[in-house]
This record gives sequence, C-alpha cells and structure tokens, in this order.
Amino acid sequence: MVSVELVSVGVVEETASVILVLRAPELERFLVMEVGLLEGRAIALEAGGVKTPRPLTHELTHRVMEALGATLQRVVICDYRDKVFYANLELQTADGRTVRVDSRPSDALALALRTGAPVVAAEAVLAEAGVTEADLRSEEEAGVGEENESGGEKEPVLH
Repeated sequence: MVSVELVSVGVVEETASVILVLRAPELERFLVMEVGLLEGRAIALEAGGVKTPRPLTHELTHRVMEALGATLQRVVICDYRDKVFYANLELQTADGRTVRVDSRPSDALALALRTGAPVVAAEAVLAEAGVTEADLRSEEEAGVGEENESGGEKEPVLH
C-alpha cells in the first residue's frame, strides 16, 4: 500500500462532474478520479474546512461511527476495474475488532478528510490507473482544464 493525498478538485461543467487528483509522492504518480457533482462538492467543502448548517452524508457517517465507538483507521483504494475505482473503509470497532466496509472512493475520501484518517492505494491500482506529472502537464498544455471556483489558476481536468 502507498500513501496518497488529495491535491486538486476540479469541476467539469460539460458533464456536471468533479475530477479529483490524488498524489502518491513515493511513486511520483497521480490518480485521477471522476466523481459526481454532489460528492465532489462534499469533498471540496471538507478540504476547505467549510461547515454546513446540516450534516452531509460523510459528517453523518462520522457521527454514527463516534456514537458506536468506532474509528476510521484508514481508507484503502483497493481496486480499479473497468475504469472504476473501488475503496474500503478500515474501521476499528469499540471492542477492538478491525472491519472493512465497501465504499465509493468519493465517500471514503470525504470521510477521511473529516476524520484525518490516512488514505492509501494498492500499488496495482497506481500501476494500472496512475499517471505521471508529465501526463498531467501535457493535458494542461493542451488547454484541457477549468478555472477553479475563485476564478484563478486552472486545475487539471481530463475528459
């Protein structure tokens, strides 16, 4: 398993989806994931430290876990099949057991941001789906990208 971190959230207006870019510094590779607009918004809000008046799904999940005495140990991006990423939540229960729960990567990432839990990816996922920084740069140089919400620097967005 290789540690990954969220480095970019970009909106693709044509498809109403969000592109997440995660970096694996150890391997100098990136994972680029397309997620739904609502899931991407939840991740962007959490990454920005924005609090909402009512709990979003990942906040609710965190509250339920806390009420049951469970903690998120880590998020594992465990598989990549048919251009779809798969993730697991690794939880420690109140009685000390470790359980794995299947999760969409977007929900898992939002929860990891909320709890401060580490995110890791299987090396096989990075080998198959990962791209290099040069790959990302060539997309930017080709003019593929959207302005971020503040109207500033362009984020890498792959179509």
